[in-house]
Amino acid sequence: MINLNQHHKKVISYFKESKLGYDIVLGGVKHFGFYPDKTNNISEKKAQELMQDLLAERLEIKNNQFILDAGCGQGFASTYLVKKYNCRVIGITIVPFEIMKARRLAEKLMVSSQIEYRLMDYSNTEFEDNTFDSIYAMESFVHSPDANATLKEFLRILKPEGTLAIFDYTISNDKEFNCYEKKMWDTIVELTAMGSIKSMRHDSFAILLKKAGFESVTREDISGNVLPSIKKLNKLAKISYIFVDSLKLHRYFINVTAAIEVYKLAEKGLFKYNIFTAKKPRNQKSGFSK
Repeated sequence: MINLNQHHKKVISYFKESKLGYDIVLGGVKHFGFYPDKTNNISEKKAQELMQDLLAERLEIKNNQFILDAGCGQGFASTYLVKKYNCRVIGITIVPFEIMKARRLAEKLMVSSQIEYRLMDYSNTEFEDNTFDSIYAMESFVHSPDANATLKEFLRILKPEGTLAIFDYTISNDKEFNCYEKKMWDTIVELTAMGSIKSMRHDSFAILLKKAGFESVTREDISGNVLPSIKKLNKLAKISYIFVDSLKLHRYFINVTAAIEVYKLAEKGLFKYNIFTAKKPRNQKSGFSK
């Protein structure tokens, strides 16, 4: 069982230590881009915006819809959705500096009246039952301390017939990894605090959603559309990784290591990028009592 306090510290530490890298390489955005043609023919920023448009499409966002961003990062996805689709969003994260960054971004884009950011654990929220029309987690669910508990919390605070969208990674079963791949992947998982990734298998995460009480569960594998993003990071990290690998410094340069090793796993189909959508049943007025 994961120690919640220790897990939260690891998540906060990872994002704090990675802040400069995310800002320089991805402009502060904490998700990959979507490349419609599966080729590197657009900028990463444009691809990130297309991923956010895809999120809006899967959530079926309507005017004034009330949405939870579970693991909001620095507010790039939520401010984009509010500005373009005129919805209302509450973004939550356990990382303090992200709250400050997100609030500043909302002010800069003049959408503060439609967005609120709170320091809160998405697996144990303070919201009432049946609060949100939609909930999304954009590459944040992997950092959940307990996948099943988090899904049940999402079900509780989602309105009946509300939509959940999870844009995130899945992995193959352990037996499909060779010894080197398993060792490197386990190191990446540990140091990036991906507490739920071992529950997120290609063939079983949709089943986990159904067991948590969701219906109309779908999975889209968009790995090919995300691979150009992963390839860009891989290219940027190649020279640095020569030194990291030769000196066995993987644990001290975990994002450089991930950029190289995840690309290898993605090419072999061991690492995939998916969109999961699900609905809260119409006749379920509440989720699970707190």
